[in-house]
Amino acid sequence: MEFLSQHMQTIITSAVILLCLLVAIGAWRAFSPRVSGGRRGQRLGVSEYYEVDKDRRLVLVRRDAVEHLILIGGPQDIVIEQNIGAPPEALPPGMARPAPRAPVFKTAPIRTAPDPAAPRREEPEI
Repeated sequence: MEFLSQHMQTIITSAVILLCLLVAIGAWRAFSPRVSGGRRGQRLGVSEYYEVDKDRRLVLVRRDAVEHLILIGGPQDIVIEQNIGAPPEALPPGMARPAPRAPVFKTAPIRTAPDPAAPRREEPEI
């Protein structure tokens, strides 16, 4: 008890500082646009992917309303096509919208990435 009575002012000051810090962190998280969106306001995602071989994948990455086709894996990652579905005012100056192309891969369908918000379904064991 003697320890508490000698250091009561320090303990109360530390508790008040800790409480103020917790309130400040809570206010920052509540009003920060980056944190408040969470999964609902997700801006970046993988729309589809195609396994070219055991090392490389074609990935269709979505950012806001714009998609980019990227070849990842192997010695170097390559941007195949960018600004897919972007409005004309969002394109860089001097860049025209490319004409639509015919599908390149006809052997296997492109798989859609699973939605992280969707409930997982159990696979039956064999």
